[in-house]
Parts: sequence; C-alpha cells; structure tokens
Amino acid sequence: MREQGLPRGASLAAELRADALGGRVVHAPFLEPSEADALLRAARVPGVEAEAWGGYAGARRRVVTVRPEHVPRASVALVAWYVPGDGDAESLRAALLRAGVPAGSLGDAVRHTDGCSLVALAGVDPPTRLHLEGRSVALEVVPVERVAAGSSKRLKVVVPALRVDVLGARAFGVSRSWFAKGVAAGHVRVNGAPADKRSEAGPGDEVWAEGLGRFRVCALEGATRKGNQKVELEVERA
Repeated sequence: MREQGLPRGASLAAELRADALGGRVVHAPFLEPSEADALLRAARVPGVEAEAWGGYAGARRRVVTVRPEHVPRASVALVAWYVPGDGDAESLRAALLRAGVPAGSLGDAVRHTDGCSLVALAGVDPPTRLHLEGRSVALEVVPVERVAAGSSKRLKVVVPALRVDVLGARAFGVSRSWFAKGVAAGHVRVNGAPADKRSEAGPGDEVWAEGLGRFRVCALEGATRKGNQKVELEVERA
C-alpha cells in the first residue's frame, strides 16, 4: 500500500506501473479527483489495468488500484468510521488528521441525519476516542456501504461531437449551456486537467464535474447516417 510521502504525478504512475508489470496489485493513497484521474490515465499502458474506488458511486476522493491485465479486478478494502451527533463531517476529517491519521488513508466525509462518517482504508485503525467540536466521542467502524447511496449506470448516447460540454450535458441530463458554464468556471476536468470549451473526451477518458459526479467514455460505437457519434458512457452521480 502506498502511503504519504511518496511522489505524486508521473513518478507515482511510473512506480505503480512498474509494480504491476512485475506481477503485483498495488494501490495509491486516497487522491483528489484531479490527481486520481490523471493517475488513471498515466497508469494504463499495455499489460496494465487501473481503476479507482472511493467507497460509493460518485465519491470525490478515491484510491487508484493498478494491476497486471491478467489479474481480475480487485478494489481496495474500505470501511467507514462513524460518529453520532450533529457535528460537521469535515470537522471529523480535521480531528482525525490532528490525531495523526495519514491524509492518504481518508476518503470522503459524509453527513447523515444522525451523525457523520468518513471513508477510510480498512487496514488503518482509528483512534479509540476523538476530540470533536468540544466533545469526546468514540468512533464506530461500519461497512462502507452504509456511508452514501450514489448511483452508477451505463448510458448509450448519440452526440454531434465528442466535446466535453456535449457529453457532459447528456451524461448528467442537464442543458449544454448550463454544463458549458461549469466548464468555463473551471469546475470540469478531463483526466485531471481543467477542461475548456474545445476539450474533447475519447475512450478511457475520465471527466469530473464538481457537484455532479464523473463519467468515463467506455467506447465509440460508430456513426449514424447523419454523422453523429454513438458513444457508451459510464456515469457516476454523487
């Protein structure tokens, strides 16, 4: 397991690729969308597969797993740390960081009606008690499936172009002009890099849209008689 202190970007991708080509299944720490999406793109070379998982569909922070292509898909083991009460979810993250838990071990913080949870690596032990917003609380380890209920689906669309604003509008069921405003405001990234009005997405590309979720272009399935593109997308909504 890769923890804090390791290089990010190209150096981390090269290290993980080398391990996978040597027959190992390896994981990066939890990463922000821009880092995880860029790592996914860089890690996928002949003989190597990569995927990311944050505990639920549409998770913001995810762990990237890199493996030899002949090895079946193997997501990293995750749990959730839950505390009851009306505290803020991000305050839970801050308290855990102050308690010495490595940032790379922590995924998304999620607020519930009766408390808050934080996704974490299964192999990391939480503190027995935590000082949170002026009170001492005990953390409960619960299955990660109890954290949130995002959605994931495969979607086949017909679009006039592979521009990100066109694909994003169809992926999330919003107007193209509205999604384009998000692109212009810097809220959309392609493989970790900020998108602009000319950005396109092709097979394997990951697109993150702040506040909406992400989609991946799975395949191009040819053109219609009118010259439009038939595209298969995998869409995750938070």
